[in-house]
Amino acid sequence: AGFYPGIAQLIADVPPDVQLGALTNAAVAYAEAVLSANNVRQRFTVVHGADSVPRPKPYPDGLRVTLDEMGVSNTDAVYVGDAPSDAMAAARAGVASLGVSYGSHSYAALA
Repeated sequence: AGFYPGIAQLIADVPPDVQLGALTNAAVAYAEAVLSANNVRQRFTVVHGADSVPRPKPYPDGLRVTLDEMGVSNTDAVYVGDAPSDAMAAARAGVASLGVSYGSHSYAALA
């Protein structure tokens, strides 16, 4: 699967001292494949899917595991997502979040 327009450049523009992690409700193998196919896998410190964490979003477990593995505190992280479950997981983990409306949910669903 390809990225939405501008995402590859956005990832490239993140300063190298800023860690990136990925957490999806898809299988981790799919997430790994998408990142690899788009030539950005090496930029991600940690990649998790619903099948590699205790419970999927909207539970905070996966986000906590991801941050723990990255060595990043919840107060130093921002979670970007395109679904209400992303915002719920972030809130439950005490992580700031940003919702993007070009994914599978409308702006109204994310607000």
